[in-house]
Amino acid sequence: MYTKWETFLPLIQPHLPTCPEATLKTYLASTTADFCMRTQLWRETSEVLATVAEQAEYDLCGGVAKVEAVQWVTCNGIELSSTDPRLVDHTELARTGQPSAYWLKNDDTLRLFFIPDAVYTLQYELILKPSRTATSVKTWIYETWADKLVSGTIAQLARIPGKDWTDPAMAEMHRAMYEKAIADAEIRDKRNIDLRVRSRPVA
Repeated sequence: MYTKWETFLPLIQPHLPTCPEATLKTYLASTTADFCMRTQLWRETSEVLATVAEQAEYDLCGGVAKVEAVQWVTCNGIELSSTDPRLVDHTELARTGQPSAYWLKNDDTLRLFFIPDAVYTLQYELILKPSRTATSVKTWIYETWADKLVSGTIAQLARIPGKDWTDPAMAEMHRAMYEKAIADAEIRDKRNIDLRVRSRPVA
């Protein structure tokens, strides 16, 4: 489920009553993309897909979401290594076989290496953010982080010079609130992960 930018407006407009709605939405989209990029909270795992023999590239997603990063990729249940085409011998780029590595091309295409020579199962997890043309965001992000996204939006808009709504003090206050939300999101995301270093038995 997705929540449209209009739903956020009653939380922003009391602070910036003269700011046009179109401007509010533009900066809200920018703030939400920044929030998702920095916290990496919006993660989605694909269904199990099938590769196509001799096809190296696979479109990842579109519409309201853009890919910030690829978290992992598996082929036939084996995790692939992340690489870069600049690290691959150019004479090897057309090589076929069972894929052992991948890279993200143009932020929306998964390039497999080697090029699949048969049908393999493919699955991946993506870190996402709203696109510039998005009109909404995942509802769970709205439910949990709406007030913080509002603060980030106000912080951006209130520091624009020469506007009816320019207010450096308000901008700084909301900037601090937004930055704290980034830190809080990272803590919340790791709350169920045991990060303690496990001791190993002495041989």
